[in-house]
Amino acid sequence: MQVPADALAPTPQGPRLYIPRWHTLGNAAVYVDGRLAWQSRGSRVLVSFNQPVWLDLGGDVRPGQLLTVHVRMAGAQDAGGALSSLWAGPAEELRASWRLRSLLQSDLLAYVRGANLVLGVLALAVWLARRRQGETGYLLFFLMSLSHVFATSFFLVDAEGFGLDDGWFAWMTMAGSLSASTCAFLLLCRIQGRSYPRLARALLLYVAIAALVLLPLWSPPHGAMLPLLRLVQIPAALPLVGAAVAGAWRLRAWPHVLLAMLMVLLFPLWLHDLAMQSFRVSAEHIYATPYLYVGVIAMFLSAAFLRYQQAAHEAAQAHAVLAERLAAQERELGLAHERLRAAEREQTLMHERQRLMREMHDGVGSSLMSALRVVQHGQAGVDVAQVLKECIDDLKISIDSLEPVHADLLALLAGLRFRLEQRLGEAGIALHWRTSDVPLLPWLDAQSALHVLRILQEVLTNIVKHSGATAITVGTGVQDGGVCVRVHDNGRPFAPPDAPPPGRRGLGNVRARAQALGGRCAWEPGAHGTAFVLWLPQHAPGRGTPATG
Repeated sequence: MQVPADALAPTPQGPRLYIPRWHTLGNAAVYVDGRLAWQSRGSRVLVSFNQPVWLDLGGDVRPGQLLTVHVRMAGAQDAGGALSSLWAGPAEELRASWRLRSLLQSDLLAYVRGANLVLGVLALAVWLARRRQGETGYLLFFLMSLSHVFATSFFLVDAEGFGLDDGWFAWMTMAGSLSASTCAFLLLCRIQGRSYPRLARALLLYVAIAALVLLPLWSPPHGAMLPLLRLVQIPAALPLVGAAVAGAWRLRAWPHVLLAMLMVLLFPLWLHDLAMQSFRVSAEHIYATPYLYVGVIAMFLSAAFLRYQQAAHEAAQAHAVLAERLAAQERELGLAHERLRAAEREQTLMHERQRLMREMHDGVGSSLMSALRVVQHGQAGVDVAQVLKECIDDLKISIDSLEPVHADLLALLAGLRFRLEQRLGEAGIALHWRTSDVPLLPWLDAQSALHVLRILQEVLTNIVKHSGATAITVGTGVQDGGVCVRVHDNGRPFAPPDAPPPGRRGLGNVRARAQALGGRCAWEPGAHGTAFVLWLPQHAPGRGTPATG
């Protein structure tokens, strides 16, 4: 090629020689005015046919003189070859074309190839984390990405070559293409939720046989049969095309439809690349098969993303259903809780009524029956008025036990003082109050309050009837981690017998009620009367059922 002098006019960046593509089974070299300016150093197969040639001619320019450029391609006999157009001129005018051609022929493919490999490594990491859950789709995606790296290596050879034997390199690209088609078919079956076991076994068997037969150890030189290697890949792609079309027809989802369209385009694009490799079409064309693999992987990602969206939608629906069921169960639990609370209230009221009826029967009722017998039989020496007063005291104490005392023992004792002080005064007994602050008793409810009042009522009644005392002193204090109530009279000393006399159950009731409160009681006779001590725990006493009397 003769480069005219006007194409070599001085510019800021100088003149360049640009060759989009050359291709033959051999090496190529460029001479400028007889000087070797560039040559490929790969093997006869591993040539840099897909890398555009970009030479700086600045050092060879002589003002006003043209340049003579020779391109030499040394190829195998009868193998043929192809050379694209050659461009010479200012770098400012040729750089855009050169960069676009470099991007389409090699750079973009290298970028996408690396991105696919990164995605494959991520898929491998996910599979390693979830392999126990049977997520083999991630492993298939990794193998497909790795196979794509080997299958497209043929298009990324630079001027220095890979340093790999021609036969093994050609076999590696062929095996990578077969493996990519196989992994894509198996992955597509998983994404579509379909399985073709017989077809899958036949495909695996064909790939294994083809890879074994074409091993460089015993097969003919691959450099002379590169087009044949492309034809070997067609049977491996047929199941993938069929599965893609069937899935698009059945699922009617846009990723599957686009994938089927790409698969349908596979064969004409394959034939186009085969014609380019056989030097039957212009070398200006772009090899389309590598980008078809990129589109296939992109469609797989889209289909997987669509499946992920569907799974996320199903999970959201399941979450909504579970939330609705949970809300319904919460409502049912709320209603059951309300029914249980109502039943507990009813049971509490029933127990309280039963307790009051029992207390009225055992206390006021017994006293009234005694008064009735006295009146009916006219028993002499029995003060009916006194008996009726005792009945009234019993009734008042039962009523007082229902008043809330808020765990305050002193408030309960104050009510008892108000009820009994007048009666004690009428009996000629002075009541002295020597109470001191004591802790609150959280367990002091209505039933416990009635036990305390009944104990003190029985003790005070016995003092009035039997001791002949003229003074009673009531005091409180803290003792042994609890609270004690002390009632001291100045009457005759009294020591309770071990066994109560027949028909006299008052002392036994006092002990039983104290035990029901988790406390204890004792009588301490002395030279100047008797002291009754009731000790009560500060926290949650054990409950029992007191004797009646």
